[in-house]
Amino acid sequence: MKYVKNDNAFKVGDLVHTTRTVSSCYAGHFEKGTRVRIIGISEGGYDLVDEYGNRVIETGFDSVCKG
Repeated sequence: MKYVKNDNAFKVGDLVHTTRTVSSCYAGHFEKGTRVRIIGISEGGYDLVDEYGNRVIETGFDSVCKG
């Protein structure tokens, strides 16, 4: 038996869009459908940035999809 890595996960640098409104406790939010780039992945989920440099961190793992 061997370990086979799941290769369908999102990676840092992927361009995606939000599946729901994702917010930060101090900075604001991205509305559903906003096109964003993944800039980090942690225990709290994806860290996102939009084309204007606005960032929201730890958005959960259900917050984005390809698109």
